[in-house]
Amino acid sequence: MDVESSKATAMKPESPKKHKRRNVCLGVTAAAILVIFLLLLILGLTVFKPKQTTTTVDSTSISDLKVSLDIARLSVHVNLSLDVNLSIKNPNKVSAKYKNSSASLNYRGQVVGEVPIPAGKISADTTQPMNVTLTLLADRLLTDSQLFSDAMADAIPFNTLTKISGKVSIFNLFKVHFTSTTSCDLVVFVSNRTTGDQKCKYKTKL
Repeated sequence: MDVESSKATAMKPESPKKHKRRNVCLGVTAAAILVIFLLLLILGLTVFKPKQTTTTVDSTSISDLKVSLDIARLSVHVNLSLDVNLSIKNPNKVSAKYKNSSASLNYRGQVVGEVPIPAGKISADTTQPMNVTLTLLADRLLTDSQLFSDAMADAIPFNTLTKISGKVSIFNLFKVHFTSTTSCDLVVFVSNRTTGDQKCKYKTKL
């Protein structure tokens, strides 16, 4: 009789009050989760809405320049290093991370120098300065006939291109990737070792 009584007790259905309380608890929990999710969604679309992270060139200067003209052979040998000061602005309310990127020096559409930009992090709502030195690899211009003419004219045109890619993560729920590109055309004046006529174009893609 004791065994049968135990089985009957174990199989006894849950009382209506307990069943109701359990349903109420589940409903309250589900509602709380929904409210939190909606709150995070609203914050993500308003206060924490992703904004464009931009890169700006503040200045460009020559740190090293050597030009050797060979009039007889109509050729020129150029050693050039440019210091480029950048500013990366993160207007977001959360930090932004960027991966390994790069900056390049170009002469009439040809890449003649390149430098890596190590991965890093920009704090929320801050502007981070950055300096890169672009060095011309002279052997890449040995066969370029236009370089001699540009050097004789005392004005060699170059382009600096900086491309930084990364992401902004909001509450670890919303992740927005960005690519910030800066392209600057400038002229290097051989006689006085200065740069001028710099014109920059900025582009950011989310």
